[in-house]
Amino acid sequence: MTSIDFDKLVEIVDEFVAPFGLDSDYDSDFYYDIEETRVYFSIMISERSDRLFKEYIKNTFNFDVPNIFIISLLHEIGHAETLDSITAKQFKTDHKTKEVLSRALDTMSNDDPNYDKVFSKYFDLTIEKIATQWAVDYYKANRKRCDDFYSIFLNALQKEFKRIDLH
Repeated sequence: MTSIDFDKLVEIVDEFVAPFGLDSDYDSDFYYDIEETRVYFSIMISERSDRLFKEYIKNTFNFDVPNIFIISLLHEIGHAETLDSITAKQFKTDHKTKEVLSRALDTMSNDDPNYDKVFSKYFDLTIEKIATQWAVDYYKANRKRCDDFYSIFLNALQKEFKRIDLH
């Protein structure tokens, strides 16, 4: 079976993130690796987390997310761009809180009515909130650059889907 050539997608994302002194790679989720100064991106869809992230951004920043991929990528860039504004103590506290939230979610059923509330607390952590604020501000100020990038990325992804006969 032929698979997606992620190197092509990484090249496109690398070009977008290069002005921030970052590079990228593909993984199963979006995240920022501080030691590698690398953002990781995914093409996988998580309906619940995408919906909750969009709702959080709408409710917190009064911004309708035009595209979950680009805002998620910008959020990870935002971690790199806002890292200096976080104290070591706040960084440590937020990471400990992430661990607590993760353990709580692991013990809950997906059908638990409190699951979304616990999951959404992650977005309000200082390091997460300022990265999201940065992402929203950057998108608003650079909409054309972001939309052009996403158009190129999506076109390349669609070509890969077609190439491997996955449409």
